[in-house]
Amino acid sequence: MRLTWVLILSALLVPTSVSALSLEEALDISRKQAITLQSLAAETQKAEAAHRQTAQVYLPTISADATWLRADSSYLTGVPVPTLALPPTLERRDFGPAEGTLTGIQIVQPLFNADAIQSRQSAALNVDARRHAEQWGHQAIRLEVSRRYFTLIREQQRVQALQTAQQAAQATARLAHANYREGLASRLDTEQADAELAAIQARVAQARAKKQQAQLTLKKLLGMPSSQDDVALSSELPTPPPPTEIDAAQERRDLRASELAAEAASSNVKASQAEWLPNLNLIARQQWIDGEAPLNTHGDGWLLAVNLQWTLFDGLGREGRIDESQAKARQARVELDDTRRRIKLEQALAVSHWEAGWAGWHAALTAEEAAQRATRLAKRRYEEGLGSMTELLTTQARLERERLALINARYQGVLAGMNYYLQHGYDPLLALEDKRP
Repeated sequence: MRLTWVLILSALLVPTSVSALSLEEALDISRKQAITLQSLAAETQKAEAAHRQTAQVYLPTISADATWLRADSSYLTGVPVPTLALPPTLERRDFGPAEGTLTGIQIVQPLFNADAIQSRQSAALNVDARRHAEQWGHQAIRLEVSRRYFTLIREQQRVQALQTAQQAAQATARLAHANYREGLASRLDTEQADAELAAIQARVAQARAKKQQAQLTLKKLLGMPSSQDDVALSSELPTPPPPTEIDAAQERRDLRASELAAEAASSNVKASQAEWLPNLNLIARQQWIDGEAPLNTHGDGWLLAVNLQWTLFDGLGREGRIDESQAKARQARVELDDTRRRIKLEQALAVSHWEAGWAGWHAALTAEEAAQRATRLAKRRYEEGLGSMTELLTTQARLERERLALINARYQGVLAGMNYYLQHGYDPLLALEDKRP
């Protein structure tokens, strides 16, 4: 029994391990938690609701009504009525107030409503536009989540690189102090080594602060609690993909959304102009009359009619709606032209950024390897008494810069490739999988 309780307490006291967050898991969380996607989904639902309302142009309207009536008038008060006495005489009687109920069911079936038909077409185009905009938002948020995920990885790698440089600075300071005690180095060497060690400690603290900032930014995007706990990441920063050409015939969702929005605005102009045409409706009504005292009348009846309604003048309201719809259509066309120009610019920039990112990453690789060789040579020269502390610290500082530059170049190269795919309408993560659409 004691052994059992020991095992149970041990299991409770051992801290549970937190599973690392992969990039795919982060993307899955963003699909459910991202505020931008929720807002886009709400806009789509609103457009669908507006389109659903326009179905009344084809569907009938069925209504039921019930009216209770109680009325009195001079026609019911003091009415002369002959008596049965001999000789016959007239006496006045009150037959009011009259009371009764009128119930009925009415059906109105639209036969022709030109402006409503055009409004329904405009609403359908607007729904398609919102759906394409939502799809574009899903693609864009995948790039944004990946960017913030890789940003955190970059900041973690920067901290590790600076910690490595700090260890090297500590070793250099110990070497300088040892040589000073043996009379092989001057006091200047120790001061230089101590100053460099203090400076790199400050850079490590700044790097940790930036890592914490990147971590909180990622948590905010994913809807996670903004705690100070570190987020464990299981995915790594991939190798930048080489620049390549992909099929540029893929249509971007945001461009298609702008085109549909312009078409919807043009259809709305036709809807406002169609208000000049008359409306034709079919009306069917069945009603029941239940008259109480004094008449005690009961009956029913039905009505079938065709209604033609034509508004000849509505106080310039129709003309104002036409002018407003035309102005919105012109604005939609201007925004469409601006979107097309912006997309061409973004695609051209994406190509140059990808090529520059790839070249910069390769150059950073070469520079980092050369800086490593120079640092090893400078340290060996100093240990042999052939080099100076200034030379050693200079090479170590260059190695630190080149390592940080390599981390940043790799990060920029990866994002440039992903952005290239997105700007051409493809899933940005295809760049990481090295798949050609």
